[in-house]
Amino acid sequence: MERALREAFIGSIRMPGMPNYPTHARWGRGGAVLAAIAVGALVYTQFEAVVLSVGAAGGAAIATFVGAIFPDIDHHASVPRQKAVRALQGLVVAAVAAAGALRFETIVEASETVLTQLGTGVPPVAVAVGGIGVATVVLVGAVDPTIGLVTRRHRGWTHSVAVTFGLAAVLAGGAVALTLELSPAEQVSSVAVVGAFYAGILIHLGLDGEIV
Repeated sequence: MERALREAFIGSIRMPGMPNYPTHARWGRGGAVLAAIAVGALVYTQFEAVVLSVGAAGGAAIATFVGAIFPDIDHHASVPRQKAVRALQGLVVAAVAAAGALRFETIVEASETVLTQLGTGVPPVAVAVGGIGVATVVLVGAVDPTIGLVTRRHRGWTHSVAVTFGLAAVLAGGAVALTLELSPAEQVSSVAVVGAFYAGILIHLGLDGEIV
């Protein structure tokens, strides 16, 4: 009962014409279906690559949905921001763990050198493990503030048609650079997926009234 009253109150003070996450997600899912059909058909008709067309269709669907909720990453309390934070925190943990495992012997040796200079009897391995743990906690904690610094304010650059087009262009350029040695079909598929991401952003901006 209390939760229902709270949601009703929040709904009553929401600014008119301001779509919420369920609205963006619903349109994003619809756009994802259309993007999957369009990209899959494009790749298949142009290159007759069945497996690649299915993969490209799936990638386009995911990219469109992500694009449709992406702009609201600039709001600290939004669902997209929370999802992005959790995803990036997971990547940070994985990256630190991988780096720690690959360089563990080096870290232990550095710890041993420092401990020798300090004249303590703490095991170097314990210090190395502790250091990796502290680094993980610090970096995980820095994810959300970093996103805040990058996005700066709600309805800022992530809600700009021009700026997000520039972002998509950079991503498309990266996709081309990464697929230079691959087949034309794979190159077209990768760029099409980036295009689907931008199409998803346009869906979001259209709902927000940012496209004039």
